[in-house]
Amino acid sequence: MGRFYEAVKAGVKGFKDAHEPTEYSIAGRMVKCPHCGETKFAPGRRALLNSRAATFLNVDWTDAGATVLVCAECGRIEWFAREPAEVPAPRKAVAAPRTKI
Repeated sequence: MGRFYEAVKAGVKGFKDAHEPTEYSIAGRMVKCPHCGETKFAPGRRALLNSRAATFLNVDWTDAGATVLVCAECGRIEWFAREPAEVPAPRKAVAAPRTKI
């Protein structure tokens, strides 16, 4: 039972880490919310930019897409025609184990 619990705990942690707000950049600049100034956004999703003609002809899949980022602070939605790059989070320093003297 212990291994099962550890596996579930690891899966939940992985899911949480994958959905944590992160920082993004595009065209060499950090993405920043124009409303509140926050730099962390919920992970990007793709959205279709539908046109009436494509919807009428039932070929929505041919329309262009955009990346949508949601501000982690105020919830403002930002749209990007190109995919913003995720900025890797700084790695946490791991303390060396203490030895008894």
